[in-house]
Amino acid sequence: GCDKVLECIQCGTCSSTCPVSLYMDYTPRKLMAMIKGGFEDEALKSKTIWICSSCYSCTVMCPAQIKITDVMYALKRMAIEKGVYPKGIPTPVLAQEMNKIIASKGRNAEMEVVTRMMLRTNPFGMLKMAPMGLSLFRKGRMHIGGEKIKNLKQMKKLLSGLKKKEAK
Repeated sequence: GCDKVLECIQCGTCSSTCPVSLYMDYTPRKLMAMIKGGFEDEALKSKTIWICSSCYSCTVMCPAQIKITDVMYALKRMAIEKGVYPKGIPTPVLAQEMNKIIASKGRNAEMEVVTRMMLRTNPFGMLKMAPMGLSLFRKGRMHIGGEKIKNLKQMKKLLSGLKKKEAK
């Protein structure tokens, strides 16, 4: 869905409909201009792609029919792959840890992913979150360890095939 970025007419509709644009370092319109202008590194290092709430209002309203939310997701993946995301934002670490857990178990294990993320980003923050975690655990809303899917071997083969396809 990113192939139409070069068709951006810089009308600003994406930025005016974005509910979180005032918190971004670059508005969606400016980010599209940066991509068109070849400023890939600056786009990947921006906080904008991590602040995007994925509400799709920019995509729905875009007169050039650019899938801006999909562009944001693609930029996030590229930033994680290149390790150029801004420091202090836990979202890339969360994505990395969740991907590792899903690749090993076939599904997400919430407690494990949050623990791994906190250990990498803010270990002392875990102390603040402990009461909420215990409450979720007691109410059966958070499980220790998680469970594996039945045919994990088949899923790993599928993931391996996707990685080979991406490499081409």
